[in-house]
Amino acid sequence: MTLVGFDTRISSHAPRMPRVANPLGILMTAAHAVNRWRTRRADARALEALPFDLRKDLGWPSADSNSHVL
Repeated sequence: MTLVGFDTRISSHAPRMPRVANPLGILMTAAHAVNRWRTRRADARALEALPFDLRKDLGWPSADSNSHVL
């Protein structure tokens, strides 16, 4: 015969469930990330639209590897 004992105190409070992240906060974080991406992309497009000589003076790399002038 086996006797099993359990001497740890049983709390009257149920254990708390893990807190679920705020869904609105998750959506807002995603929206901010998309907004930052769109802003960076628009800035890159604006810089790519500049003339090559001006981009070269700014140190911006050219998208076209054959656009350098010797």
